[in-house]
Amino acid sequence: MNRPNARRNGELIQLSRTGLVFSGSAADLRALRTQFQRDHYIILPKLIEPDLLATILKRIEAAPSVKMEYNGVVAQSVIDDPLTYDIFLFLLGIQEFQRLVQRITGCRRIANFQGRIYRLNPASDDRIVWHTDVCDHRMVTFSLNLTPQEYRGGTLQIRHRGSEEILHEVRNTGLGDALLMRVANKLFHRVLPVEGDVPRTALAGWFRWENGNVNFHDALRKMSRVSPAKQVDMETVSAARRD
Repeated sequence: MNRPNARRNGELIQLSRTGLVFSGSAADLRALRTQFQRDHYIILPKLIEPDLLATILKRIEAAPSVKMEYNGVVAQSVIDDPLTYDIFLFLLGIQEFQRLVQRITGCRRIANFQGRIYRLNPASDDRIVWHTDVCDHRMVTFSLNLTPQEYRGGTLQIRHRGSEEILHEVRNTGLGDALLMRVANKLFHRVLPVEGDVPRTALAGWFRWENGNVNFHDALRKMSRVSPAKQVDMETVSAARRD
């Protein structure tokens, strides 16, 4: 078993206000793909431009949250900020970035990204138990750390279906670092409880080969106090990105 780690690959890929910045080479991409094929995951450090990330973090800090549970597998507080979520959709929908994800992971053509911004609180019933992400046309799992302070616990564990042996324990604690993980029938994963006083905040979701049925934020908007007038379209997101 690999002990808790966050294998860093240098700041080769970054999503900025003007699009994708890639400072690597074809050899770097081959190395990332080799690592992903071997370990089933990689970490991309500092994926979001620092100034843009700072603005996003301020919005998340001020946003309300709604406790949600999914099929007994996940219980967490989902951040109720449609504009911030739509900005992430815009960034992760940049075609050049999606093509890099395809080259690194070997997945088929990406149709879209879908997920949620969430928080796991310590000393609570928040949980992410053993499960596989195989459903709803998912190909690659994505998790972006949005916790300004280093948190304790919250380790990602990966194992094979039907086995108790832990393949990897991953501590993705770098602010703005993103994890890509393979979605496969043979792979199960969970997140250990968060400890101490600092909650863990992240954007989690999936790159998918086709539109699916589950939309966490549509469900959240129905449950929350957000009025239709506050739900923004992509023109609004683009304007916010330019400011």
